[in-house]
Amino acid sequence: MHRQQEDGRPDPERLLRELMQFSRGRHKIFLSYAPGSGKTYRMLSEAKQLSRKGVDLVIGWVETHDRRETEALLAGLTVIAPRQINYQGIQVAEMDFEAILERQPATVLIDELAHTNISGSRHTYRYEDVEALLVAGISVISAMNIQHLESVAETAARIIGAPVRERVPDWILQQADEVQLIDASPETILERLKEGKVNTAQTAGSFFRRSTLVYLRELALRTVAQKVDRAILNGQPGVAGPAGVRERLMVAVSTNPVSKRLISRGANTAKILDAEFFVVFVRTSGSLQSDVIETYNQLTEASDGNFIVLESQNVAESLIHFALEKSITQVIVGESMRSPLEELMHGSIVNKLLRATSNLDVLIVGETESAERSGFLPVEQVTSFGACLIPQGEERRSRGCGRHKIYLGAAPGVGKTFAMLTEAHDLKEAGVDVVCGIIETHGRLETAALMDGLEMIPKQQIVYQGRSFEELDREAVIARQPKIVLVDELAHTNIPTSGHAKRYQDVEALLVAGIDVISTLNVQHIESLNTLVERTTGVKVRETVPDIVLECADEVILIDLPAVELCQRMREGKIYDKAKIDQALSNFFRQENLSALRELALREVADDFTTRTLEATSPSECILVCINLRPNAQQLIRRGARIAKRLGARLLVATISAKLDANPSPELQKYQRLTAELGGIFVERFSSNPAEAIVSLATEQKATLLILGQSTQSLWIEALRGSVIEQVLRRTRNLDTLIVGNFDKV
Repeated sequence: MHRQQEDGRPDPERLLRELMQFSRGRHKIFLSYAPGSGKTYRMLSEAKQLSRKGVDLVIGWVETHDRRETEALLAGLTVIAPRQINYQGIQVAEMDFEAILERQPATVLIDELAHTNISGSRHTYRYEDVEALLVAGISVISAMNIQHLESVAETAARIIGAPVRERVPDWILQQADEVQLIDASPETILERLKEGKVNTAQTAGSFFRRSTLVYLRELALRTVAQKVDRAILNGQPGVAGPAGVRERLMVAVSTNPVSKRLISRGANTAKILDAEFFVVFVRTSGSLQSDVIETYNQLTEASDGNFIVLESQNVAESLIHFALEKSITQVIVGESMRSPLEELMHGSIVNKLLRATSNLDVLIVGETESAERSGFLPVEQVTSFGACLIPQGEERRSRGCGRHKIYLGAAPGVGKTFAMLTEAHDLKEAGVDVVCGIIETHGRLETAALMDGLEMIPKQQIVYQGRSFEELDREAVIARQPKIVLVDELAHTNIPTSGHAKRYQDVEALLVAGIDVISTLNVQHIESLNTLVERTTGVKVRETVPDIVLECADEVILIDLPAVELCQRMREGKIYDKAKIDQALSNFFRQENLSALRELALREVADDFTTRTLEATSPSECILVCINLRPNAQQLIRRGARIAKRLGARLLVATISAKLDANPSPELQKYQRLTAELGGIFVERFSSNPAEAIVSLATEQKATLLILGQSTQSLWIEALRGSVIEQVLRRTRNLDTLIVGNFDKV
């Protein structure tokens, strides 16, 4: 029997102690970066779904801000009435923590996690209320914006131009069972603001400037990506296998004074790649070398890195062990001080690192910085892209191109098509002429239901090899001339004879015709990520879309979904037919794969911001990728393209042949096409001395980074015939050279 208070309600202290004996509740946080992004709407939509499944769910606190569509979702849900508190002569409503404890629901929905409670409340902050409910065994679904997270609040305050007073400790986010990002483009937020659909009561400074929203959005994306990355590395239940997709750099330093520059270079690279950063010193003698170590430690800490001292007589072995233990993706070292004879006798640390690992790159930093970064000789660029696939938005608009919006997801089933169709209904209600060009429902009833009430352009019927197929009727859409057309599955390969080989080419034709397009894409279909996706998931993705399609989109919106929820949707038959469920869950839809793809999608959208800020600048960097016709050529080209994209650099891909071939091989033509699709320039040089030709081309083009593939020759063959890589390194001591490790699926 509960001890009663004077008002007849159970004593909350006793009730809380009794509830604490139950297992801890689960906490899910909907995270975004601005009011009006849709957090509360998504939270209530999920509450509706859980309620329909029979979950005992109540609303603890929700702010609808008089939004009709949000208020409509409250219908049929149990709402715990707020407490009315007299504060300085004013009646103020506050969440009734004790009433929720007494009610003991399975799940409670609580908005505005960063809220500060009225003086005299049980807890000072709402997140403390949430923690107490979790301890009491009640699951909580909550929402917050990124600027309120303690670790980013100061940065956010500088961006906004006003202090962030209400803050949530980082441990709340880190201990949450699920964090789901609710994404919206800055353009969408500003449009909703114009329409009066955004609550501005708790914003100040220059919050609703586009540049502010862009930076806050990137903070939110990277914060969720880091949480996913930590879950993968820590081997949380259901998350094991790939070591995430985040770059992890290790700078190998010694007593050589050049080590200070290596630390600086590593820190700069880590910043560009959003990478985790280690500086490793292997102490081989008994002397303390304390002054050197302290200097390196200070430099590393100043760059937000981790300084590590290892004790060993075998430098290479220690570095290899550390690289494997920490899932290092790139090692940064200085030029070798050993002579060719010494390396033949004692071996090269670079070679030992590469041969003892897979998927590890080694960056050899030149002895001095490149002084000249311009004045390169022009080479002819061949591109197969049309009038509307150009990164400059103003130029696209001046050509009359339609606007392109892409819903990007980590995998099938996250809700891209659902979100696209939902937007179509909103547009139609607003009087916009929107039609469905092609929608792939894959038998999903919820998705199919959303097509009701929307105009459908009849599909093109194609007979190929005795079978009938349906494709997007591009010409019918152009003839109809809607304001907006929906085109699902951007990476789709069209049936031969349908016109274009790929659906993204159909989309480009629609954009050229001045029609706005909303489309969908999964992250594994982005061309430059193809090798990384295969290495991470073990699955070779055949259908890809050139990166420039994403780069030229006017908006890219991430549809985020935690891997555990996506797997549950698969088990419930909401993604594939029941006959395919077990096979999918044991292959591509393994939870560790989905977590890695989710992290990749989060980072891709965050990186898109960096790319767009560089689009108007003239490239001063030149990435030179040298390939031969081995299978790893695609890996090298994609790696070079990713680096060039992050640096805003020119991409030059070269192959050195002994003689001119009148009939280029299919492999050579394939690599030429891939280079063009990734925005690079492909050149072929002819020489009987590959090392000399590579050095000559790097000098001519003022290359700032040379990328080569790891040698596949045995040590004995290299000793007898010589190594092209070693010859190049000894002739380009002022040029940074990245040796890309041999590809291996995780």
